[in-house]
Amino acid sequence: MQHKATCPLAPELRMDDASTLPQRLLASSALPYSWADLPAWTVLDTAFDSLAPFLHCWHTWLSDARRPRMLHYVGILPVARAHHLPALARQAAQATPQWVPLADSLAASCAGLGDGQHRILLAQGQLSLTLCVGDTAALLAEQNFLANTVWVHGTHALWDKWRIKSLARCSQRGAYLAIYSLAPGAQANLNEAGFVDVQHDGNSLQARFQPRWSLGARDLTLAYPTPQRCTVIGAGISGASVAYALARRGWQVVVLDQHAAPACGASGLPAGLVVPHISADDSPRSRMSRVGARLMLQHAKALLQEGSDWQRSGVQELNLEQGSAHWHAEGAWIRPSRLVQAWLHHPAIRCHFGARVTGLQQHAGVWRLSGDDGAIWSESEVVVLANATGCVPLMMAPKHAHHLGVGLVERLEMLHAVHGTVSYAVHQRLPPADNWPTHPVNGHGNFLPQVPLDGGVVWLAGSTFEPDRIPEQAGHRLAPVSEQHRANAQRLCELLPAVGAELASAFARSEVQHWSATRCVTHDRLPWVGALQDTTDGVPPSLWIHAGMGARGLTFSALGAELLVACIGGEPWPIEGNLARSLDVRRPKRRRNGGA
Repeated sequence: MQHKATCPLAPELRMDDASTLPQRLLASSALPYSWADLPAWTVLDTAFDSLAPFLHCWHTWLSDARRPRMLHYVGILPVARAHHLPALARQAAQATPQWVPLADSLAASCAGLGDGQHRILLAQGQLSLTLCVGDTAALLAEQNFLANTVWVHGTHALWDKWRIKSLARCSQRGAYLAIYSLAPGAQANLNEAGFVDVQHDGNSLQARFQPRWSLGARDLTLAYPTPQRCTVIGAGISGASVAYALARRGWQVVVLDQHAAPACGASGLPAGLVVPHISADDSPRSRMSRVGARLMLQHAKALLQEGSDWQRSGVQELNLEQGSAHWHAEGAWIRPSRLVQAWLHHPAIRCHFGARVTGLQQHAGVWRLSGDDGAIWSESEVVVLANATGCVPLMMAPKHAHHLGVGLVERLEMLHAVHGTVSYAVHQRLPPADNWPTHPVNGHGNFLPQVPLDGGVVWLAGSTFEPDRIPEQAGHRLAPVSEQHRANAQRLCELLPAVGAELASAFARSEVQHWSATRCVTHDRLPWVGALQDTTDGVPPSLWIHAGMGARGLTFSALGAELLVACIGGEPWPIEGNLARSLDVRRPKRRRNGGA
C-alpha cells in the first residue's frame, strides 16, 4: 500500500494568504505523514516556476527522519519562465533562510534550460527533479509515471475536463490532488475522471484519485517496488552507470566483469568529450544528447576532481562541409575510467573481476549467474546486460535464448562492433604553440589539446571508426596501428590544418602512442535501453539491457541508466515518452540519420 488509509484529508484549502501556499499544499497531501517509511514518493507540480512549494517540499523531506529514500519531483513550467529559473529560485528563498542553500543548489543546476524534459539530480542524487519545459498539455501526454501527490496552482492553464483527465492518467490510485486553477464544472469533471472525496471552498478543491473502475496493470503493481538485488554484467561506462543509479535507490548491486579491472574495454579511452549532437532538424538524437550531456556533467561535478579527471573546457564544433562553427559553452572533456571508478565506489555495489558469465538460469523469480566451472557468481531478482557485444554470444546460446522476448533474438543479431584508435603523445612543450586551440575541437574526428594523464600532459586526436566483427565471435581483427595513426593524422589535418601540419613529423617519426578498443553499436547508432523479456501474467520483466553506446557513451550512459532504472522502478522518465521509445530495443529499424 502506498498510503495510510486512516489518514483523513486535510482541512479545506483557502486562498486568503498566498504566503502559506507551500504549507497548505503539503497539508493537502497529508505530508510528511503519508510518505513515511516508503521507498519513494512522487510529486507532480503543474506550476513549478512558483518554486516556493518545491523548496518547502524539499526542506520538509530533508528534515523528516522517516522520509522516503527517493523523492521524485516532476515540475511543469513555460519556456519563458525556465530561462529565469536561477533568479526565481533565489528570489523564492529570500524570506526563508533555510531554503537559501537549496535555492543556490537548484540555481546552479538549472541554468540555460530549453524546452523539453530535463533530469536534475539534487541532494546527492536522492532528489530526482524532472523539469518539463513547454506546453502543459503536450508534456503531460508524454509522461509515463504515477504520482502520489498532484498540485495544480498558478495561472498558466485552465484545468478543464480534458486536462483533469490527463492528471488522472498520471495519478497512482489513492493519490492526493490539490487544485487552485478552477474551471466551470470542475467538481463534476473530477468525479468523471475518478477523483472522489472532493472538498472545495469556492477557490480551490482537494480530492483523492480512487476510481470505481479497474485500472488494469496500474492496480496490479505497486507504484514503487521495494529495492531488491540486481546483477549487472559489465563494468564499463554502461554497467557502472546503471549500478550507481540502482545503488542510489537502495538496491544491492553486484557487478560482474570478465576483465581484471573496471573500464578495460571502450570505457578505457584516455579522455573523451561530453558534447551534444547538432542537427538541422533538432532530431531526437540531438534532443536526447542535450539532456544526456547536462546529466553527465552533474555526475562529473559531484564525483570527480575538476582539472585532473574532467574539465568544463567548452568545445568548438566544426562542420567542415558547411563551413560553420558552433560553440558549446557547457562542453567538457572527461577521463571515462575515473568516472567508472567513482560510480562503482558505492557501499551498495560489489564488483567481481575475472568473472566470465556463461550460465544464466532463472528459478522462482531469482536469476543465478555462473561461470565455466559451474561456480555461482551471483543471485539476484534482476539482471542487466551491459557488456556491449558480449551479450550476443551469451544470450544467443541455445540454453539462454528462450529467456528473450518475442523477436529479441533477431534484435540481438543487429548489434555489431566498430573498432577505434586514438592517437596521443605527451607534450614536448607547454604551453603549446600559439596556433593551437585552447579548448577541444569536435567535428571530423576530434582534438583535445591538453589533458593530464598519469604520464604527463598529452594531446589526443581521433578516433577511427572501422566496422569490425563482434570480438567474441570468430573473424574479429584489429586494423594495423600504423593505418589507424595515418587515418587520425589525415583527419586532424582536415579539422585543424595548422595543428595537423605541426604534428605531422611526430606521426612520421612514430613518436605517437595509441589506445584502441572496440565499441558496441546498434543499427541506428542510438543505445538500447529496455527489457529483454515480455510481461507475462502481470509479472514485469527482470532481464534488461543497457548497451550500444557507440562513440557517445559519455553523452548517453547516465541518461540511459536513469531511463532504465525508471522503467524498472515505475519512476518518472528523464525524457519524453516519444524520445524514450527511440531507445527501446524493439524500436522500428529505420535508417539512421546523423553522425556517430
